[in-house]
Order: sequence, then C-alpha cells, then structure tokens
Amino acid sequence: MRRTLTPKTNLDTLRKDAKRWLKAIRAGDDAAIARLRESGVKLSGDPALRDVHQALALDYGCESWIALKAAIADLALDRQSYAERLDQVLRHGWDGDPAVARRIVDRHPVVARDNIFTAATCGDVEEVERRLARDPGAAVAEGGPKNWTALAYVAYGRLDPTNGVAIARLLLAAGADPNFSFNDGWDNAFTLVTGAIGLGEGAKPSHPQAAELVDLLVAAGASPFDTQALYNISIVGHDVYWYDLLWRHCEAQGITERWRDAVSYRIGGNRPLNPLDYLLGNAVGQNHLARAEWLLVRGANPDTPHAYTGQPVHALAQLSGFVDMAALLERHGAMPVALSGAQAFRAACLRGDEASARTLLAGDPRLVTSPALLLAAAEFGNAPAITLLLSLGAEVSGCDHEGITPLHRAVQSGSLEAANLLIAAGAEIDRRERKWNGTPLSWAVVLGRPRMVDLLAPLSRDMWPLVHLGLTQRLDAVLSVEPELANRARVNDDTPTPLFNLPDDEDQAVDVARILLRHGADPRMRNKSGQTAIDAARRRDLDEAAEVMEGWRHDG
Repeated sequence: MRRTLTPKTNLDTLRKDAKRWLKAIRAGDDAAIARLRESGVKLSGDPALRDVHQALALDYGCESWIALKAAIADLALDRQSYAERLDQVLRHGWDGDPAVARRIVDRHPVVARDNIFTAATCGDVEEVERRLARDPGAAVAEGGPKNWTALAYVAYGRLDPTNGVAIARLLLAAGADPNFSFNDGWDNAFTLVTGAIGLGEGAKPSHPQAAELVDLLVAAGASPFDTQALYNISIVGHDVYWYDLLWRHCEAQGITERWRDAVSYRIGGNRPLNPLDYLLGNAVGQNHLARAEWLLVRGANPDTPHAYTGQPVHALAQLSGFVDMAALLERHGAMPVALSGAQAFRAACLRGDEASARTLLAGDPRLVTSPALLLAAAEFGNAPAITLLLSLGAEVSGCDHEGITPLHRAVQSGSLEAANLLIAAGAEIDRRERKWNGTPLSWAVVLGRPRMVDLLAPLSRDMWPLVHLGLTQRLDAVLSVEPELANRARVNDDTPTPLFNLPDDEDQAVDVARILLRHGADPRMRNKSGQTAIDAARRRDLDEAAEVMEGWRHDG
C-alpha cells in the first residue's frame, strides 16, 4: 500500500520501521516476506537492511532511500517557522547556505513576496514593482538579518540568475544608494560592487549577472575603484577580466590615478604600497603572468617590494623559480636583484641551472641541507628542480617547523611528476605533519586531488583515508600484515579509530566495517564525546553498517 509523506514523518521512525521489518523477514514472517517481494525490490541473495530501505522508499513513492531522506529533509524545512525560512533566504549570500535557501524558495514561493528584501533576493520583479509603487521609500530602507538595503540583497544574492539587473534598475530609479556598504567585522568596507564580483577568501561565485550589474551600479554612481573587490579578485583565478572591467570604468571617469595612490587607497600588507604595486606582488607570488603584465603596462613598479615580505618582486620571482616572470619584470625595467649565498643557490636550483648550483655548492656544501629548498620545489610542482636537488644531495625527508614534508607540498601542487620523484627517492608515504595531523594521502583527499589519491593509496597504510575512500582491497592487504591498525587510536578526536570514518556510501560502509571487524576493530571504543562507532554510523544514516557492528558486539 502506497504511503504518503507528511511534515510529521520522521527519519528515525522510518529507520526503526525498517529494522522491525527486516527482523520479521529474518524470522520467517510470511507477511513481511510477501511485502518485500511485492515492493518490486530486486534481491540478490538474502535480504539486507539496504533492501528494506529501498522497499520502504518505494512505499513512499521515492526511487531510493537517498531520495526518501532528501524528501524528509525538505519536509523538515516545512517544520521551520516562517521567520526561520525568511532568515535563511536573506542570509544565503553572506553567511548562509544557497542550496538550502533555494530549496526553501522552491517549496515556499510565498517567501519571495514577504517583503522587498526577499523579493529582491529571489528575483521577483513584479513584487518589487508593486512595493515600490506603494512605498518608494522602500528602495532606501534597510532591513532583514543583515540590515542591508534591497539593492545589497540583490548584489550579494545568488538565487536569481536572470532578474537581478532589472530589479537593481528599479531600485536605483527609486533612489537606492549605489554606494551602500557595510563593515565585514574586520574593518573592511564591502560595497555592492564587491558583492556582485564575489571571489575573495571564501572563493564565492560572482553574481550570475555580475558584469551587467557592475556596469549598472557604476553608471548610477558607485565607485569603480573598489579596494576590497580588487583584493578579492587578486587571490582567486588568474585572468585579467575584472581588473580590466574596473580599470575601464575608472578610465572613463578619469580616476585611474587612484590605482597609483599609496596614501589614500592602500589595499593591504605591511608596507605603504599603491594598489598597482600591491596587486603586482600577489600576481608575481602566484606566477600569474597575464595579470603581472597587465599591471606593469598600467604603471606598476617592477622593482616594488612585496606587500607582506618586503622582498623585491624580482627576487621573489627568482627564488620561486619563475623564470618567465623574472624576465617579464626585467622587460618592464626591473633592476635585476643580485642574489648571493643560500638565496643564489635556491634560485639556481629552482630555475634548473645545474652548473651555477654546483659551483655555489662547491663553495659551501651546507647550502643543500636546508629543507626549504625541496619544500619550495615541491610546492611549485617543479619536477626539474626536485630532480636537481635530489642529485645534489637534498634530504627527501626534510620538513618545515610544522612537520610538513616535500611530499605533502607535492600533493598540494597537484604535480604527479613531483610526487613520483619524491617517492622514488624514498619519501615517507605516511609521514604526519603536526598542524593538521595529516599524511600526504589525507591531504590529497581533503584538497580534492583524485589522481594523487590513486598514486598514494596503493602505497599508504593510513587507515583513516583508506577507510573513508572505501578501498577494501588495500585495507584487507594492510590489515592482514598489521591487524593492530584496525584499532589504532587518535587521542581527543571525534573519529578516534578507523571505524568512525566509514565511507558515505552505505554499501561501501558495510563492506569496510566488515573488513575492520574481521581484523579485530572494536566498535565499543568511544570518542571524546562519549559516542561509539555505532552511534557515529547512525548519526550519518549508515544504519546497515551500524547493524553489522551491533551484531559483532552481540556476538562478542
């Protein structure tokens, strides 16, 4: 019999229903067995909890247990108060969740018509028109959880891909302030232009109509010279699109001199640099040649110090092995910085100049002992420099003050060639750094480097990423030799043993749990919050894996 989800449907209750159903099936209950067969679930062997979950999902008209959980999550939104929904929708562009906000609007479209702020956020042109016709002062009013104007909710919103510019035009015509800004809590002014462009340290996406919106705001009086926007642009991406757009607007207004003003328009850093020079330092440090050339053409000083290190950018380019960048700076008039000693040796190695490196090393054999050299080469993914340094005697296991090794940095760079060279030279595969207690494999997982995972996983004995990735064959091979790793504990951790770190996929979680249990893993061990691995699995909706562990406990 088809069942209907309601706002009162509870996932925990459905889990218990599924367990009771499975228990009845295993006890030989004819009605329970017939119900499973009639559900249409395709069985391969004895029924398991995943089969009952699938049958229960079909009972509720959902194609899978995952779909059923998503439907229940939507219903959970329905249980929120109206005020809570409004708050989440209006916060999504700054400190909220756009996906949740979008689901709320999809399920409760009335939210978009609650006030002018929600209408602006959700792209409801007609509602904005109606409210402005009734009260033109609404265009300058501030409100909502952020105490922004409606125009700010447009600029920082990401729910509406088509009507943002049209709504902004209506608001501006009614008197909205194009120069509205707010303090981010760190004494940085975030303007509407900043919001439309996005990017920055959170790498937020630009508004779907960002370029048109910036053009409109500038035409209405917003300043195209926006230091926060320039900072945000400089640390994400590598093209010159936004620099060029803002520059052209500044040029049209005759205010390009602000880009060269170190007194009134500093962006950041420890030194009084003008914006062009500050941005050049960021471009050089990231080896962004197109950005560096764009800035130099417009007057950036090729001899400028870096805003944070104080190092001349030409020296920075040399010490990073950025040969093309150093040449670019010289073409624009940079005075070549003459390096000596350890710096000259590092620069020679990172640019692949073996002859110079060997000459310097002959004069001071200690030069190659600094771990910073191989760390830098690995961080930049500079395989030729790694080859040279290893041939000169660099220690592959050297690390920095936080225990980060060259192999960690190679993972960060994403260079398989660099990682392979270090591994071939004897790099320790599972060395843990002290800052995050991570191995190179766990870094590859966290940083989203799938090819690096493929390289390291067959070599690693680090249980946590191997378990989370569901690599059953590798786990079985490692635990067959070292079964004690199944219970290796991390002190004061929410995931103290591998059983706490099961894969998100339920089938994989079951397979991995069985392997760990077979090799002696104890699901009764507790984390710092007093929870067992069984509790942790339940909390993640890995019910069948929890059942497997419970069965072990019962048998034990």
